[in-house]
Amino acid sequence: MSKNYEIRIDAHPNFYDDNSQRKLNISFSEPEEGVNPETGILVLIPGFGGNADSNVYKKMRMQFSEQFNLITIQCDYFGIEFMQSELLEESMQSFNEMGPLQAIDIISSVIIVQEILRDNKLVYNSNKVIAYGHSHGAYLAYLANIFKQDLFSLIIDNSSWLLPVYLQSNRHLYMADNVLVFDYFVKKIEGFDIEIYDLRRHYKRIENRCLVHSFHGDNDNLISLQEKEKFINPLKRSHLHKITQETLDATFRSNTHGLNADFLKMFDYVVNDLKPPFKKTKKIMIEKFRIETSKFSYLFDYHNKIPILTRAKK
Repeated sequence: MSKNYEIRIDAHPNFYDDNSQRKLNISFSEPEEGVNPETGILVLIPGFGGNADSNVYKKMRMQFSEQFNLITIQCDYFGIEFMQSELLEESMQSFNEMGPLQAIDIISSVIIVQEILRDNKLVYNSNKVIAYGHSHGAYLAYLANIFKQDLFSLIIDNSSWLLPVYLQSNRHLYMADNVLVFDYFVKKIEGFDIEIYDLRRHYKRIENRCLVHSFHGDNDNLISLQEKEKFINPLKRSHLHKITQETLDATFRSNTHGLNADFLKMFDYVVNDLKPPFKKTKKIMIEKFRIETSKFSYLFDYHNKIPILTRAKK
């Protein structure tokens, strides 16, 4: 049985709130037999309705770790509690941010675990760092891949959108005779910048160096297959797998959003059937870089390894 750990660290400040003090909970598992030079890293990134404390994800971390010789990581990124099936009150201190801060939490969780491995002189396969995301979780994997290039060697994308739908419309959750309507707080904050959320904008400006396997249904009601094709097809090292009614099987049981996928079988299909090349590649270490939008200049600083993001109004 895999070995399981939980740590709590100081998280990146909420740049919307000057008095922000946040904590980040990170859960990770390692194979029972320990870490060896073939052991990779897998970060599991749930979307709406998923969290690190759920029994489903606890089981996934343990099972993936043992079956595939992986250190499996998960964090409860900023605002994930507002993405569940309970209507909670958001505030400037805590809300479903849906973008940059969530991606930075994911980057931080991977880097922290990597540093723990190095501090304990454990040798692992640094060329095998996988992000596996579902819906909004896959979107965050793409965003993290922009904010920290060369962190991931592979992104497995199940039904990612290109811009969170709930930044422009409300979320409706139908439960028995009740309908919960989430009118998320972030889009009403002064200083909200929708351009920093748009994957199409980022990937036109920055060359992708990460291998991508994207799976998308032709009956997805949140983002069409045609939109996804326009995004994936021009990207280097990226492959779009179209799921249709005719291709449904035990792995993909629906062609709608999320694909009603068996997460274990989907992962096994990618790593064992598609056989992505986890080979040593030249990594470009960038300590600082900027992303410009029409409203703000965003500076990402990795001088101390853990990301620090500052933004200046234009």
